[in-house]
Amino acid sequence: MMRQLIITLLVGFMTFGIAVDNADARRFGGGASMGHYSRSSSATSGQKASTPRQAPASRPAAAGNRFMGPMAGLLAGGLIGALFFGGAFNGLRFADILLIALVIFGIYLFMRSRRHAYANQQQGNQQYQQQQSQQHAQQFNTAQSGGGSYGTTPDWFNRERFLEDAKAHFETLQKAWDDNSLSDIQDYVTPELYNLLRQERAKQPDDNSTEVIKLFAELGDIQQFDQKAEASVLFHGVIKENGEQNEFSEVWHLVRDVRDQAPWYIQGIEQR
Repeated sequence: MMRQLIITLLVGFMTFGIAVDNADARRFGGGASMGHYSRSSSATSGQKASTPRQAPASRPAAAGNRFMGPMAGLLAGGLIGALFFGGAFNGLRFADILLIALVIFGIYLFMRSRRHAYANQQQGNQQYQQQQSQQHAQQFNTAQSGGGSYGTTPDWFNRERFLEDAKAHFETLQKAWDDNSLSDIQDYVTPELYNLLRQERAKQPDDNSTEVIKLFAELGDIQQFDQKAEASVLFHGVIKENGEQNEFSEVWHLVRDVRDQAPWYIQGIEQR
């Protein structure tokens, strides 16, 4: 009975301890650039990112690592169980208890080193993202300060309402992303972007959990092309991912028909 209890504890500890660090909650879009960019965007005119592209220093671990942790834990636990039930530790002598203690201590040291390395990486990511966020926000504002697209803003466009709606949509889509509510997301994006987002969401944890701490929205380009209008909006601020608060900066590229009450659809996400 005692041997079975020890085995159960070892397997549970190893599996949970290794797997827990591999939870990889990410914000809407997974922190990647994807989809079409606005033709009027000064920084990305004519560009298209048809497949998701990872933002620099945004993901601390590869998605596949989430599956390697539990497998490694089960394998190690299975080996120990085989030793016990195979008779290698029959009788549970003092040397066996000492060996078990050493295994547990080794796992503890390993997990502590991983957490320490992860914390250092997160700190470096935050500093990098903060610098990038400030730099790109300045570049974004500078690119618009000389008139640019504002000089050709369509008469029907309401800037204040657009930015208010944009911030509300950002938080709505973030919640839908966390809840894995693809049907809600589909109402806000183009079909092509929806397919990319659906593929990216499948890589994230089912219980994805993020929190928007600070959010700012700034208007970029807004122009009309025949019966289509395109706009870009810069979002930046602080969002909580993986239990850590991170600075972020990204541009959403939107498109709509030129008709009364026509909705805007997100056609691309660009990491800055």
